[in-house]
Amino acid sequence: MILELRGIKKSFRNGMKYQSILEDLDIKIYEGDSIAIKGKSGCGKSTLLHILAGLITSDAGEILFKGMNLSQLSEEDQANYRRKNVGYITQNFHLLDDRNVYDNIALPLQYLEFNKIQIKEKVEKVSHDLEIEHIIKRDITTLSGGERQRVAIARAIIKEPAILLADEPTGSLDDKTEESIMEIFKNLNEKGMTLAIVTHDNSVSSYCKQVYELKNKKLYSVIY
Repeated sequence: MILELRGIKKSFRNGMKYQSILEDLDIKIYEGDSIAIKGKSGCGKSTLLHILAGLITSDAGEILFKGMNLSQLSEEDQANYRRKNVGYITQNFHLLDDRNVYDNIALPLQYLEFNKIQIKEKVEKVSHDLEIEHIIKRDITTLSGGERQRVAIARAIIKEPAILLADEPTGSLDDKTEESIMEIFKNLNEKGMTLAIVTHDNSVSSYCKQVYELKNKKLYSVIY
């Protein structure tokens, strides 16, 4: 097992009161698995993904990565966990407009203090795998939505993370581009990468081995 949540609770302040988002939530994610998390807008899907990524903490419960309780780690150790083990793709990609494609993809390796030769080799390989070699020197502002998505995927997987998390990864793409992006995720999973994808789209969730629905603050397995 790669990630496990036990009894997770999370609430946010709403005016003078606290609004509960997640309540006694459990999930087990196994190595090499691919899961989709569905649910209505505002039900807490992105919050759950942030907790899985270690970006925010839960109010209660345990988050275990390969048996290690992340809740007990210092902030520095939690940052190291994210840096080394988690690839994360946000809804809007969050690429850096002041850097070109190459520099955006290379960023995680710079944080991990890879040398320039190692970075060049890895950027060239991942850009070849994702068929974006021809745009490697272009500015981010000149890219199409599908090109931006491929760059975001390249940046997320270049460090070969233990788990790849994606928040509505095809929400702004046309059907043809969506299909090509999901084939990329499928191929990554077939090569052994663990995936967790938040989506409202049935065509996206159909690519995953496990589908869950987040409702009433808990996760329920969906069987088709």
